[in-house]
Amino acid sequence: MPVMDEFKEERSAVKNGTPKQKLTYFFDYYKWYVVGGIIAVIIIGSIIRNIVTYKDTAFYAMLVNAVSLNFPEDADDAEAFAAYAGIDTKEYKVFYDTSAQIGIDAGSDYQALQQIMVHITAADLDVMVSDTDCLMRYAYLGDFHDLRDLLSPEQLERYGDSFFYIDRAVLDEVEAARNDFNQDYTPVYGDPRRPGDMRDPVPVGVFLESGSPLLQDYTFREESPAACILVNTKHPETSVRFIDFLMSPAEAPSGVD
Repeated sequence: MPVMDEFKEERSAVKNGTPKQKLTYFFDYYKWYVVGGIIAVIIIGSIIRNIVTYKDTAFYAMLVNAVSLNFPEDADDAEAFAAYAGIDTKEYKVFYDTSAQIGIDAGSDYQALQQIMVHITAADLDVMVSDTDCLMRYAYLGDFHDLRDLLSPEQLERYGDSFFYIDRAVLDEVEAARNDFNQDYTPVYGDPRRPGDMRDPVPVGVFLESGSPLLQDYTFREESPAACILVNTKHPETSVRFIDFLMSPAEAPSGVD
């Protein structure tokens, strides 16, 4: 029988068939169109929702090796800093990222290190808060700001006893060894709390005191984590404000300096 005649007979049978037969025919012949249409609607709806609800990021801090003390864990902890800095969270996003955990196993470490490097390279990370071992890794890659270039003389004096130091002389040696592909060079970093033992000490972070607001919401592997501002931050003023927030347990007035 010709294909067209067979198709006409089938359409005629469906037309005069029961509702169940009509429904079966519809799904047999059109189910993939329906599925495709549903998927398209979901994708378009998701795109529209993301556009409508999108917020520019006013500040992004990565808390490496941190665990939230608030359950369920969410981004509400960042609201305290947003209020402190006078950031309108209806218009802008303030984000604490605790997803990177280093020191669990090789696979997890690799993923976390890649994740951190992606954010640093993309220049969307403002501040990193973590333990000494983690911060040293990035400090001696030159990823953190010399705080003397960002803080006021008053802030430098106020936080001087809490600074996290690196030795610029060692940093220069690390960069030279990397440029020369010298795999035999083993750097000696020194204690970040003892600038007097360094040839050229540079403050690149601040150790958090026990009363820091951040330590009310998060615990770190070390009792005294430090905070460092990324050298390529897009929000240097807000990052400095974050340092003030971390180092000021007492409630402070809102508004950016």
